[in-house]
Amino acid sequence: MFRTFRQTLTVTLSMLCVAYAVALAAEGTLSGTVQNVDPQQGRLTVRAGEDNVVELRAPAELLTGLQNGDAVEVMRSGQHATFIRRREGAQRPDIGGALRLQPPEERLKAQ
Repeated sequence: MFRTFRQTLTVTLSMLCVAYAVALAAEGTLSGTVQNVDPQQGRLTVRAGEDNVVELRAPAELLTGLQNGDAVEVMRSGQHATFIRRREGAQRPDIGGALRLQPPEERLKAQ
């Protein structure tokens, strides 16, 4: 009986160690481009490379203001986004019909 208990305990602890290692590997920062954002469902899809598309869950307040094509850095824990920051230097792809407004001082200099 003691032998069976010890074997069961060993297998259980091994499984917990593996699960913990997988959870740690999934944490960190992800950089990429927003492919899809749905604040009502709390979902964000980020393309982080050629073949790496990641779908994350996030609170609606983190998704406010994000649009498809935004370059972002996402801190995550497993499949949950904990912090999202839009990268300033990256430009959103130009989608036809958008106007680029200039501040008044730049308009005066251009004339």
